[in-house]
Order: sequence, then structure tokens, then C-alpha cells
Amino acid sequence: MPWRWLIPILVLIAGPAAAQTPVPTAVFPFELADTSGEVAAPGHDARIALATGELVRKLEQSGRYRSVDLAPLAAKIAATTPRYSCGGCWLDVARESGAELAVLASVHKVSTLISTMDLRVADLRSGQYVAHVQGQIRGDTDAAWLRGVDFLVDERLLRQAK
Repeated sequence: MPWRWLIPILVLIAGPAAAQTPVPTAVFPFELADTSGEVAAPGHDARIALATGELVRKLEQSGRYRSVDLAPLAAKIAATTPRYSCGGCWLDVARESGAELAVLASVHKVSTLISTMDLRVADLRSGQYVAHVQGQIRGDTDAAWLRGVDFLVDERLLRQAK
């Protein structure tokens, strides 16, 4: 039949387009583990919201991820803290959101000058982490946290996921 030659061409055309479909992703809010012993600085809640918003923006901008709305699950999400050490207590909430992946973000503050930022990506079917990137940030400011998010997403996570 003369139309059979079209099938391989359609597969070639559809393949790259299908690979570019953004994956539904539950992006959990950043968490702060402060072991600095310093007096808690005001503004961390706002900084966490700012950094989480930047993380969502950068992931969506990449075209690889589509953030799902976690607002209806806010109470359940709050009950999972601290996610960085709860042994996967957040998995059911992430799955309930309809996502295929989950991103967990945390900052471990050692001092005002030194913190470690971690981003972990989990496949919700298997419950296993498929990516983990980490970096040091200098300073406990909005600018430092935003630079940390930008660097980890652009230079580590997106390059690792290729």
C-alpha cells in the first residue's frame, strides 16, 4: 500500500514533540533547616515563598515541567514537614495532586554566611529520586537564595536531566 511510507515519517515527527511535553510536577515549598544557633531572622517565610516561586518559574520556563496546583492540599503538605527527613511522608500528597514528579527543595543554614541548597526530584510511580542537585549559597538574603535557585536549576538540574 502506498501510504505505508507515511508511518515512519509520522513517528519521526511525533517523537520529538512528545518528548517536549511538560511533565506534571508537584513543586513543594522550600524548607529551612536552621542549625546556625543564631537568632531567627525575620523574613524567612517571605524568602521561602520567593524562592519557591522562582523555582516553579524556572522549571516551567524550561519546558520540561508543568507545576500542578498544590493549594488545595496545603493542610496535608504542612503535615509533611520536615520533608527532607520524613522518609517519604510527602509521597501520598504528591500523588494526590495528580503529578508524575515531585520536587523537594531545602536550605540548610549553617550560618548567616553559609547555607546548602538541595533540590531533589522524585518519580512518583516508583517513589525513587531521579535527580539530586546541591550547592552552597553565600548569604541569608533574598538575592542569595534566588541566585542559588537559578544556578541549581540552570547549571545543574537541567544539564543533569538531558
